[in-house]
Amino acid sequence: MKLRQPLKALQCFILLLAFFAALNGVLDVPIQKIGMEKVAAANQTYLKQSMEKAVSGFLILSGIKTGLAVVEGSEVGIGFNLQIGDIVQSVYDYVDIAWKTALAGGTVILITRLLLQAVDLIDHWFLVLTFGFGFLVVLAHWLFPRWVRANRLMKDATFFLAVCAVVFYVVFPFSIAGAAFISQKITGPLIDESQRSFEGIKEEFSVETINRHIFSSDSAGEESSIAGLILKGKMAGIKEAIEAQAEYFKDKSRNIAIWTLQLIAGYLFDSIIFPVIFFIFLFVIVKGALLYLFEDRRQQAFSEDLRAVLSKLQQMKPDRPLRSTSRLRSDQGRRLRRG
Repeated sequence: MKLRQPLKALQCFILLLAFFAALNGVLDVPIQKIGMEKVAAANQTYLKQSMEKAVSGFLILSGIKTGLAVVEGSEVGIGFNLQIGDIVQSVYDYVDIAWKTALAGGTVILITRLLLQAVDLIDHWFLVLTFGFGFLVVLAHWLFPRWVRANRLMKDATFFLAVCAVVFYVVFPFSIAGAAFISQKITGPLIDESQRSFEGIKEEFSVETINRHIFSSDSAGEESSIAGLILKGKMAGIKEAIEAQAEYFKDKSRNIAIWTLQLIAGYLFDSIIFPVIFFIFLFVIVKGALLYLFEDRRQQAFSEDLRAVLSKLQQMKPDRPLRSTSRLRSDQGRRLRRG
């Protein structure tokens, strides 16, 4: 009992000192020095490179999509209409899906960068509140031990704030770092391969190239283009040209479908699945460690309630003998008065 009071005082002093150190930003210095500064810098570099890659892929796909959009829905003919857009419909659909995937991937990466910036602003205050509530818990348990429910609520609040602080300082940055490591080994090469492949066919599907093959009617291109053949009335040549163009786009559509699937899988795992898996894994470990440090809060709350009930019962026991003796004395007095 004699050692308990100085121990409580020492705990209050340490927590109060940690509270002011966190409030002034002093505790952030050792946290950054133990490696979190390098993790934050690596995350920023990874997200910046991923953002540049997503924007580059988006621009490449936009150029291809623009060239295909010229053909999709177009008509040529003199006295009749020929739906040229049906030739490139499948290719246009695959490119449109890849374009939307690159746009969504870049958006997710941008949101992740904004979340990191928001975490950098609020993690400091959660650490301050954790030490502040920890100080109040120790102080209230020392000075007001009978306030069981209030102490339990403050302890639960301290546990919640401690979990948030560790999540913001450790779990969230390391989940992105783990996703970046896996991305370099697995998903990154898939995305790079798909973007290089799309970049390789960018010139073939540009507006100028497609116009030259289909719509050009000048002297240099009228013999090979569909529009030139229509103007000269070569019906047999028109059929052969359309079949050749259809076969060409059919062959390209298969490769584009594979590149699109790789791009979807790469961005899906890179931007969502891997970070979420690492976050859940680290969160479970951190929460288990904090539960071990804080002990089982439900069991502790039940034991505190049980001790409170027992202490009340013990306080009520001395009253019963007093009441029985007073009744005995009153009965003896009545008998003497009757005698």
